[in-house]
Amino acid sequence: MTEALRAAIPGQSLTDTPKNYPWERPAEIADPNDAVKYHIDRISEEDVIDNVLDALEFGVPAKTLSEAMMTGAVASGIHNIDVSLIIEPIVRDFIMKAADMAGIEYKEMFEPDKPSMAERVSIFADAVEATPEAEMDKGYEVLKEASESMQQEPVEETTEEKPKGLMAR
Repeated sequence: MTEALRAAIPGQSLTDTPKNYPWERPAEIADPNDAVKYHIDRISEEDVIDNVLDALEFGVPAKTLSEAMMTGAVASGIHNIDVSLIIEPIVRDFIMKAADMAGIEYKEMFEPDKPSMAERVSIFADAVEATPEAEMDKGYEVLKEASESMQQEPVEETTEEKPKGLMAR
């Protein structure tokens, strides 16, 4: 696992050397417009877009793909989480437009609660592993990084229904 994607454990910042990881330092890009340009330029590269479209064809929804890319960028110190929340819908729209232009059928997002989070992570990992060796280029690295960032997120599996409503705490 790469150093940039290794998840911190709770309390680690209190005992570890300050600014030891990319996400503990100021982000490289602070302006959302520059971050959108960074991601669109990166996805537009021929070596990357072919892998992105392959992942969509494999069954990875556009929203899952774009959110994983944002998480990877935050972990690498490219931009902060606030910027990724602002730009993710724009990057997702770009990915969907590229798929439309290529004539690829895709899902925008998974249905709520189907499949489970663990199965979603597995689908993404399977899409990356299905990449032929001849296509393991820069685009493969982008998808692999996104897949690894998705695997770092906690997997919550609960069967009980949580109370809903304004005062349900």
